[in-house]
Amino acid sequence: MKKLTRLLVIVLFIVMPLYANANIIKNVELTLHASTPNGYVYIAGKTENVYFDYDVTLSGETASREAFCVENANAYNNSKYSYTLLTVDSSLGGFGLDYNKYLQAAAIAQYYWNNYEGQNNEETMKAAAQIAIWEIMFETEGTFNLSTGSFHTVNSTVLYSGEANNIWNAVQSSIATSSTEWALAVSPTITAGGSIQVQDYQNYLVHYNVPEPASLMLLGLGLVGLAGIGRKKKK
Repeated sequence: MKKLTRLLVIVLFIVMPLYANANIIKNVELTLHASTPNGYVYIAGKTENVYFDYDVTLSGETASREAFCVENANAYNNSKYSYTLLTVDSSLGGFGLDYNKYLQAAAIAQYYWNNYEGQNNEETMKAAAQIAIWEIMFETEGTFNLSTGSFHTVNSTVLYSGEANNIWNAVQSSIATSSTEWALAVSPTITAGGSIQVQDYQNYLVHYNVPEPASLMLLGLGLVGLAGIGRKKKK
């Protein structure tokens, strides 16, 4: 019995830290691939010509992943830097972020993925989804308005404004409390208890199969069960 107890304690010590820090997935090397369409937006107090289509590869992957920019910092096409992947849920509040904005952004990203990825109009709708996400992340007036405010479209990007509004109208009443398909990639890398900074390189929502905390707990319970079965067989 003592041996079984010790084994259970060891299993719990392994699993519980994973469960408690489920918001930190892992560190990766992220390579950025930005491409057209592009256009002008008003952001951070000035008008800039920006890309609307972002993809990334992680730690030596050959296939790229869909991504959306969620910060206004420096970005260099084909750059490769260290990032930390985080779950998109209320745990982001512990890193000093307004997690509600990231949940809304993830809902927009998921709507794009479910309805337009791989379709003939995917580039147009990817641009629209990116604009909608920037509106959520950067607008300070408290309303979704792509023609005025601290973030808005300029000139050619008006082309995507209608689609961006349609996406937001489709998702705004059903924002999930977490995302299992999008992770937040942040640089510089971060550990538990730190604060996420907008520094040097842009942060991204990345299409990623996110491990759920409940799954980690089930893994732990399964290991405990196997330990018990093994103990009984020895008897």
